Amino acid sequence: MMRVPNSAAKGVIALSALFLFAGPAFAGGLGDDFDVAFGAAVTSDYISGGVSQTGGKPAVQGYFEANYNIAYVGAWASNVDFGDEADVEIDVYAGIRPEIDRAAFDLGYAHYFYVNETSPDYGSLYGVAEYYATDALTVGGNVYYAPDYSQMGDYSLWFEGTVDYALPADFGVSGGLAWQYYADSLALPDYWTWNAGVYWSWEETVTIDLRYVGSDLSRGDCALLMSRSACGHRVMATLSVDTAASAFLGRK
Repeated sequence: MMRVPNSAAKGVIALSALFLFAGPAFAGGLGDDFDVAFGAAVTSDYISGGVSQTGGKPAVQGYFEANYNIAYVGAWASNVDFGDEADVEIDVYAGIRPEIDRAAFDLGYAHYFYVNETSPDYGSLYGVAEYYATDALTVGGNVYYAPDYSQMGDYSLWFEGTVDYALPADFGVSGGLAWQYYADSLALPDYWTWNAGVYWSWEETVTIDLRYVGSDLSRGDCALLMSRSACGHRVMATLSVDTAASAFLGRK
């Protein structure tokens, strides 16, 4: 089975560092249409698709993203632990974010790598839509399609509906309901997962998020995806910091 060599993942890390340190200079030289966003987060549990990727343990995460007009390319990384050994997941992605009136869209492709090869790499096409119903209420949905999920030879689909409501004093509440579907040949369990939480944000830069996550996966079905203890109902707390080169250049 083909795996991404460690050298490829290290190259992504080096490119990330280049943008983090040189991004402000690039942004200053390429005009107002170009920007570099970056940030970091600490979370009590890295949960993806309703399943813990760290065995219920904390995670440290970071990203950079270069934007030109509506187009973007970026990389995101987090520690993971699938039970056998610790690893680092690196997601490389690219796409476009058009906006129409009160609606915003995000269309792109992401590829998921693992530095220590504890899991096969694979990619997903994705589409995200949000509608700003009022100044406070945002409703949306997203779909992810992986043509060769985890290099198992067939596809997976993810559908999610989301809602976000801004409250006074920079607080907000948000939630989502999602359906994960796997092609029959993969012999993996389809399931529902949901989340609901409250957050506080300062200047759209520092965010504290407290979130409940659940699913209808049994412990046996969860073992087919990760481990018997990786699913179930749990609470996660996340502290994140997000900024951009334009903020340092006085463009925001």
